[in-house]
Amino acid sequence: MLDEENSKSANIIFGNFSQANSLFVTSNGDIYIDDGYDNGQVLKWIAETNLFVTVMNVNSSCFGLFVDVKNTLYCSMSDRHQVVKISLSDSAITSNSVAAGTGIEGSASDQLNLPRGIFVDVNLDLYVADCENDRIQLFHPEGLNGITVAGNKSLNPTIALDCPSGITLDAEKYLFIVDYYNDRIVASSLNGFRCLVGCYGKGSQSNQLNSPFSMSFDGSGNMFVIDQWNFRIQKFLLMNDSFALSFNQPRFCPTATWNSNGITFANQSIVGLIPRAIFVNTHNKIYITNQEKNGILMWDEESSNPTNIISGNFNQSSSLFVASNGDIYIDDGEKNGRVQKWVAETNNFISVMNVNSSCYGLFVDIKNTLYCSMYYHHQVVKISLSDSAITSNSVAAGTGIEGSDSNQLSSPRGIFVDINLDLYVADCSNNRVQLFQSKESNSITVAGYTSLNPTITLDCPSGITLDAEKYLFIVEIGNSRIVVSGLNGFRCLVGCSGAASQSSQLNYPFSFSFDGSGNMFVTDSFNNRIQKFKYLQKYCANTLSVLQNTYSSSLTKYNQIYYRDCDKQNVYYESIQVKVIETGDYTFRSSGDIDSYGSIYKKRFNPLDPSENLVTTDDDTGCSIQFQLDINLDVNMTYVLVVTTYASKDTGDFSIVVLGKNKVDLKSLSTPVNTQFIHSSSLTVDSPTYCRDYQVPQCHYETSQIYVNTKGLYVLWSESSINTYGYIYKNDFNPLKPFENLLLSNDGSKQSSCVIGDHCNFYIKGIGLTLDDILRDELQLNTVLNNQSFSIKLSAGLTIIMFIAGLISSILSFVTFRHKDSQQVGCGMYLLTSSITSLLAISMFIVKFWFVVLTHINASTSLSVLREGCIYIEPILKLFLYLDGWLNACVATERAVHVFKGVQFNKQKSKSIARGTILILPFCIFGTLVHQFVYRKLFVYKAGSDRIDTSTTNEYITKRYVSCSTHYSSSVQHYNTAVLFLHLVGPFIVNLFSALFIIFGGARQRSLARTNQTFKEHVQEQFREHKQLIISPIVLLVLSIPRLIISLLPGCVKISENLWLYLGAYFISFTPSILIFLIFVLPSELYMKAFKQSIVYIRRRTPS
Repeated sequence: MLDEENSKSANIIFGNFSQANSLFVTSNGDIYIDDGYDNGQVLKWIAETNLFVTVMNVNSSCFGLFVDVKNTLYCSMSDRHQVVKISLSDSAITSNSVAAGTGIEGSASDQLNLPRGIFVDVNLDLYVADCENDRIQLFHPEGLNGITVAGNKSLNPTIALDCPSGITLDAEKYLFIVDYYNDRIVASSLNGFRCLVGCYGKGSQSNQLNSPFSMSFDGSGNMFVIDQWNFRIQKFLLMNDSFALSFNQPRFCPTATWNSNGITFANQSIVGLIPRAIFVNTHNKIYITNQEKNGILMWDEESSNPTNIISGNFNQSSSLFVASNGDIYIDDGEKNGRVQKWVAETNNFISVMNVNSSCYGLFVDIKNTLYCSMYYHHQVVKISLSDSAITSNSVAAGTGIEGSDSNQLSSPRGIFVDINLDLYVADCSNNRVQLFQSKESNSITVAGYTSLNPTITLDCPSGITLDAEKYLFIVEIGNSRIVVSGLNGFRCLVGCSGAASQSSQLNYPFSFSFDGSGNMFVTDSFNNRIQKFKYLQKYCANTLSVLQNTYSSSLTKYNQIYYRDCDKQNVYYESIQVKVIETGDYTFRSSGDIDSYGSIYKKRFNPLDPSENLVTTDDDTGCSIQFQLDINLDVNMTYVLVVTTYASKDTGDFSIVVLGKNKVDLKSLSTPVNTQFIHSSSLTVDSPTYCRDYQVPQCHYETSQIYVNTKGLYVLWSESSINTYGYIYKNDFNPLKPFENLLLSNDGSKQSSCVIGDHCNFYIKGIGLTLDDILRDELQLNTVLNNQSFSIKLSAGLTIIMFIAGLISSILSFVTFRHKDSQQVGCGMYLLTSSITSLLAISMFIVKFWFVVLTHINASTSLSVLREGCIYIEPILKLFLYLDGWLNACVATERAVHVFKGVQFNKQKSKSIARGTILILPFCIFGTLVHQFVYRKLFVYKAGSDRIDTSTTNEYITKRYVSCSTHYSSSVQHYNTAVLFLHLVGPFIVNLFSALFIIFGGARQRSLARTNQTFKEHVQEQFREHKQLIISPIVLLVLSIPRLIISLLPGCVKISENLWLYLGAYFISFTPSILIFLIFVLPSELYMKAFKQSIVYIRRRTPS
């Protein structure tokens, strides 16, 4: 027994035991020791009495002992291929129970082969070092089948073991394994395993092991290892900040990524030509040499320009190193044969080392020893800085003769010395990186074509550093790139596309250094710049490699089927409910016989809509053709993991392993299914057609009724030579209204709430409403008018009444404005034309109404009539309606001008303007509507067949359905909407401002001339005097408001819910055409006089 910090024996306990292979010490100081080889027992030394007692009978030596939190003692009987246990709470020794293994050697999940070290965590999970099976097995409490968590055939085979002998877990449940025949200690990490010590082969050096048997940690994290065949106990110190390193050694994740596009931190104007040396200290202060100006440039953290420049008597410096206290060691060997030190405290340079070559690499280790890599002398030399005087250099690596043997170097460049004093050398001309272990003259190639693991070919490595995990980062001059070692060999980080000057490229990079955030600074020598490559930490997986659960199953032909996406055939799947007891990052990895595909959903998985609730999905990010899902799971959420295959209808076994922070519950949700029915048929040219949507107006279809005997989940899928669509309807399918009763469809399409009238129309706003759109769903096909709905019959009556009223009003107005007294100014001419356009508009209105009604209730109407009516009636109707509105606006405008000019109003000029306007206006309006003649089309399709019985035979009548629809492109749709707003809002605004000006503008003019009255009195007087002028624009204004409000409503039109709102607004928009006599003639004494005179004239000319 050794006390803390005491290397001498503090106490020796002797007992009657022999060839003990293991021991375990409890918190009260009691010691359990193996005595099974000769005496078939486990002994307990009681600290309180200093006595040994037998606590367990065994028939083999215990290669591992462990006492768990329930006071149960475990023994790993290697020769019996089993782990047994016994409760220490019983007063007498009872028989052992089996914890793992059958007692027969084997490699099945319930078997062991020469088990050695064991570990039991607080959850009573048992970990066994299964030596001869080269694996670590995990046995859950009361479980007889083990799970391979490391080594041969593990679910995450990132490491190969050779007789694991000892095992322990740290506080984060990372695995630490003694790998007996590989002579090393390995540990699990964020994404697999890494080697800790003994990483370069068997040996007796301080960083080597020879058949290590077991290990243990002290409270500081230092590692003690039984180095069996070196006959020693080795202590490996935990690397921490106590060494006060001056440079940054970040801890990166295994998937560490840097932005491939660098940022130019400093260009030639700052660092000069061919910069070489760079150093970033732990305070993120950056040091760079300028060879042209013999200066050291310094940047403080976050500075964009140098904050200090140190000039000195040194030339062509190739390297520098900054100590923790700020002292700078700089190469001055090319001309002056020395290494200089700039003392931060005194701001002076002193010589600290004599060399006979330029130092292409400088390094100061934790023992305060300075190393120089002499490029031209093929050697690395060193000197202790602790001596007061400069002493002669000693050789650290290389013979001084160029060569490629293990003790030779050829043009060495960058160097790095770790805390174990192991020296790494970038051996440029040998295209390799060499490791010289402390006090060794022969090296090991750790990177390059002659290495033990030649996963990369180097071309003159120039700079090298190690991160906190001892991964190698190498700068290559020849390949102009930076590479890094990893679990699976080397990979390129930056400069991976060849030498050049783009932001993602390098040209002759010489050295590099990390800042505290992991960003990389590179001397891009031939591009005469310093490049900064940002570390992208967001691409790191944060899941912990701690096994929490496993799930095994298989996909068979009895599993449920779904379409994963539109491009794949149907696949078998299994859904698994996932619940966690702690929010955090988790990893799901698959293995097995199938090419697996995994998806995770929130709340529920809908096989009919696989994109619904989808969180993440993966195909083969994991090992081989297996998926790996890294995801943050919330404790308050239920998730569903869906396992399927990449290819269609693959079957086979699979397993899922879950890694994460805490326990994960997995529960199968899938139930086996059987094929219940197969239906075969075909679609032909004789099959009925219907309009599926506006893009595909004519589709052949077939309907099938579905009856089920049992409520539940059913899957329907098609296999055919055509691109099929499937739809499920409740109760009934109406081909004329394909979105009515629709439950679901395989393409996920549902009726848009923005589709107006027929689903093949493209209008989406109220401004585009036509009478077809409003009445289409209300009309019943092949039904006489008397049997139509009340809405249709009332609309028919209103239409007739409006036509008669409009006809009378237009005739009377025409008679009035034909009189010469009515045409003294332009208004009369506008109104004469308006009386004609009003008659035409109301005539087209009744034609339109009865065309829509009769063509829907009479299926035998000629297609040529329907096609011509579809194309021409609506645009012509709009032409006359818009023309009438603009003519009324012209009337309002001229009256406002008349009020404004008063006696200066020129009547002849107004008549001239009116003639030109009347001539040009129809052509302008027609030009804005001409696109409707092009885009209006009649779609004709068959809706199915009905059989009728006659006295002589049975006949089939095919139901025909027609739809007059418009299908605009996006740009034409925007243009059409703009045109509709122009013709609706334009006259509205003109009438509004004309009425306001007539009243308030005239009142303003009067108030300036007659100040004895208030402005309000002038307004009242103006209204009384010109009421015949303002009645018409006000009435027209009021009548246009309903249509304007509907057109400006946000969202989408739903006519079925507000039929009378839209129908009423549509009818009101035609009322100005039937009220021209009432709003223009009756309020005007002049026009009434002309009307009476015209009537008298007509009576005189009419024979009695």
